[in-house]
Amino acid sequence: MGQQANTSRSSRKKNAILAGAHHVFSTKGFLSATMQDIIDECGISRGGIYLYFKSIDNLFFATITQRSVRQFDDIRAAIKANPPFKQLFNQYLFKQKQRLLNQTQHHQSLLRAMYEYSFTHDTVRDRSLKQKQLNATRATVKSVLELGVKQQRVSQDVKCLADDFMLLIEGMNILALTGNLTEKQIDTQFAFFLTQLTAAPKHFS
Repeated sequence: MGQQANTSRSSRKKNAILAGAHHVFSTKGFLSATMQDIIDECGISRGGIYLYFKSIDNLFFATITQRSVRQFDDIRAAIKANPPFKQLFNQYLFKQKQRLLNQTQHHQSLLRAMYEYSFTHDTVRDRSLKQKQLNATRATVKSVLELGVKQQRVSQDVKCLADDFMLLIEGMNILALTGNLTEKQIDTQFAFFLTQLTAAPKHFS
């Protein structure tokens, strides 16, 4: 019982550190954040935080890994409930829009930190994490689109559509980081993408 209590306490403390780190990285980015920033945010001792994370790099990696595991939980659960495709996809687009606008207007999201980390870290572990993130996002979009096929609201190859959407989001991510992305641009791009869902499949010679 005592060991279980210690494990539970350790898990709660680690999650509290990751929550504080998430806030710091979202606000300051990766390159400007320090362990002291996270210590101050969490209200934990320096020895306490280093007991779990030996460096800012390890802490950021853990923060992104946790986010990658949890960020699509809600929509995956929603897909299982088989809601109307249009309703679910519009909700998904709305969340993407809010995320992009939040970065553009307030510069408070993990987006900048993730790009900063990606450009400065290129180990096998880092590349694997990046690929897992892309795969998770692509798989989630593909799952939503497959619901549309099931309900006869999507007629194109969902794999190609998922790849198109990934490229669309990646481009808007870059514009959001520069502060040059407008709400109208987001709405226009999403509206155009929606027209592709029922378009006749493309054939190339």
